[in-house]
Amino acid sequence: MAVTRNDVARRAGVSPGLVSYVLNDGPRPVSDDARARIEAAIEELGYRRDGVARYLKTGKTNSLGLVLPDIGLPYYAEITKEMNARAFELGYQLLIATSEFDVAREDVQLESLAERRVDGIILMSVNPNRDFSVLERLGTPVVVIDRPEFAVQSARAATSHLIEDGHTRIGFLGSGPLAVSERRLAGWSTALRDAGLALNDSWITTAPITRAGGYDAALRLLKPTDRPSALLIESDAQASGFVRAARDLGLDIPADVAVITSEGTDLARFTVPSLTSIVPPTPQIAMDAIRSVLATDAEPVRRVNNVSFELALRESCGH
Repeated sequence: MAVTRNDVARRAGVSPGLVSYVLNDGPRPVSDDARARIEAAIEELGYRRDGVARYLKTGKTNSLGLVLPDIGLPYYAEITKEMNARAFELGYQLLIATSEFDVAREDVQLESLAERRVDGIILMSVNPNRDFSVLERLGTPVVVIDRPEFAVQSARAATSHLIEDGHTRIGFLGSGPLAVSERRLAGWSTALRDAGLALNDSWITTAPITRAGGYDAALRLLKPTDRPSALLIESDAQASGFVRAARDLGLDIPADVAVITSEGTDLARFTVPSLTSIVPPTPQIAMDAIRSVLATDAEPVRRVNNVSFELALRESCGH
């Protein structure tokens, strides 16, 4: 049988109300002696709070939801770790759900978290261009992490860096029809056009956001003739596979092909050679999202759009 608040009160020799004051840190003060006896009874009996009862009383579960495409990918894993740390510091539990890059599954996960009465949901959507106003029906605050300007501007800056290094044959490895990939492709294209360089379709390809996807893409791009001298790669996972394939083909990075990635995770730092990367402010993005979803005076559905980034120069570009 579960230990109740009354059991704690009897063991400590106090009223159930006094136990509630200790558990909820108020609203009335409790003497040091009574608090010590209550805390000792809680420890001895192994009392655990009733989360359902607390929700019925306060309307809060002290939990947040996070929906993202794939927790196994380096960028999503790192931002999840940051959010979990920030949520814990603020006394919240983070419930994590994945959409596997499927919009319909994303909607199911959002509904499921709302049914669990989480206090808010952070969404990294498969399609950040969709109409999110429909999420108001969930009755739960939703924060969408969507950074369109970051995607375009960072890809443009990375491509411009390759141009400044003297490259004129610059390719792009993306992830297909995803909105973020289309935005990065737009930034890549703009930089080439601004420099008066041709956009060669044979140097553009897409692949799954996996190491195997990057490996297979390298086999298509790194032909003996007419291959790019530099590449902007969307995912660090893809880039890791690409580097392995280049080595298997007997090519040197960066002498035969330079590489810049768009995510800047630890995988990019510790790949051999280390990968020049666009580095987003992941800790700040996570904190902004947590703060926004907990804000009580904001719209039911809102967006976090942090556009800052750095370009970390490493070995894959000869630095």
